[in-house]
Amino acid sequence: MALKAEYLNILIAIERCGSLSAAAAEQGITVSSVSYAVRQLEQELGQPLLDRQSYRVRLSEAGAAAVEYGREILRLHESLYARVHRVAEGWEAELRIAFTNMLRSEVLYRWIGDFYALNSGTRIRISREVYTGTWDALYDKRADLVLGASGQPPHEVDVNHVPIGRRQLIFVMAASHPLASLPEPLRPEQIQAYRLVDSGDSSRLLQPESSSLMPRTDQLTVPDLFAQREALLCGIAAGYMPRYFVAAQLASGELVERRVEHRDCHIDLFACWRRSGKGQALDWFTQRLQQPEWRQQLL
Repeated sequence: MALKAEYLNILIAIERCGSLSAAAAEQGITVSSVSYAVRQLEQELGQPLLDRQSYRVRLSEAGAAAVEYGREILRLHESLYARVHRVAEGWEAELRIAFTNMLRSEVLYRWIGDFYALNSGTRIRISREVYTGTWDALYDKRADLVLGASGQPPHEVDVNHVPIGRRQLIFVMAASHPLASLPEPLRPEQIQAYRLVDSGDSSRLLQPESSSLMPRTDQLTVPDLFAQREALLCGIAAGYMPRYFVAAQLASGELVERRVEHRDCHIDLFACWRRSGKGQALDWFTQRLQQPEWRQQLL
């Protein structure tokens, strides 16, 4: 079956204009050409597309369905043409970005909005990774760009990386938690009497590093910082969080911060991408990331 785009356009014009003659005038062709296009489509589809029994020619039910699907076929036709040309110009079909909650997601989405303004046609896919899983995402080629990779890059991963900055972590718990009523600074032995919550390492291939900031036997492991915050608000555990992520809950009094004796917790964060990665979309993001003033926004 070969449904010509020009024939589908003519059928859609008939539906839009209400008659063969008006469709012919709109398309700049003769009425006989319009009739020929309809007959060719009817021959291909094996169904009458016009109701010719009424005084005024109109689409049959099959014709209405053909118009509906014809619009989608023409849209995909245009999309295919544009996609092929953009790929030929060096734009990737898809750019996969792995992102961690340690950075401000609203900044990433503003950047993506700027990128969409280029009309490159590149699709963006965002995933979340935790701890060693950030580097592992590049090693496993499930991400082209990682924002918020923590710790130092493994030697076996062939990546470019730039430092984003250092994220300070604070020790927090629900206002009703027993640790919230103890005087500061909290001692390690006091904390060890209670459950801590932390995110689980998402690494699949690389050896996960210990994510716990205070080793213990009773620890709740959750997928990400969103789940950590929920567990904290429920009062079932205490834990370390980036201040910005719990600022609203600290301000409302739902969560409280407590200093811990002899402990200054922070995580060094990086942006990283494979040296072998190519494409204009990746270049656009990495050029921005190589400028300190842009990277600083993510913190």
